Amino acid sequence: MKKNMIPLNEEQRQLVESCLSGERMALVHRAIREHIVVNETIFGFGYDDLYQEGCIWLCKAAATFQKEKGVKFETYAYKVVSNGLRTYCRLMCNKQKRQCTLPPVSDEEDGQLGMDQLLAEDHTEDWISEADTLQLLHTLKTQYTGTVRLGIEAIEWKVKGFSGKEIAQMYGVKPNLVGAWISRATTRLKQNPVFIQAFADHVEKQPR
Repeated sequence: MKKNMIPLNEEQRQLVESCLSGERMALVHRAIREHIVVNETIFGFGYDDLYQEGCIWLCKAAATFQKEKGVKFETYAYKVVSNGLRTYCRLMCNKQKRQCTLPPVSDEEDGQLGMDQLLAEDHTEDWISEADTLQLLHTLKTQYTGTVRLGIEAIEWKVKGFSGKEIAQMYGVKPNLVGAWISRATTRLKQNPVFIQAFADHVEKQPR
């Protein structure tokens, strides 16, 4: 694995190890096979590189897993790893200015939400990485209460790959209520100076 790995406590390390041994050791392999087109001739797209990146996202899944939400770790980890690998590939393609080939997103994945989608009609893909998106949302969430906070939390789950239906099941509410939370949170985030500055900083860094 790469250096600077996410620090994990003993319980989190056991979660990672449970997916890297025995029958479940194929979790990262399955995510690569089902969501990525491996190409050994392109830097960063060889199987070993992708597997290493997948393991890092597996550690991120363990670090952010909340068992009280009632979702199995393996289910949660698979979504985080799959989304992380897709983000990694798109970013690598942008850096290398290559056309990136990814398997089409299935209907089940259609509920995924990237930070760029909060900006209405400006659909610039992956303007910040998923990890940065989650960190920003986590920071902003502390500034709010009630429906807005629930909405930001729901957006976090969407970024991690959960559908509106799955989030609704976790909270014991109807999917349309989750949609209302997200709509309210989106409106408030677009007015948040920290959010606005994060997007402005990203735009400033883009090549002209």
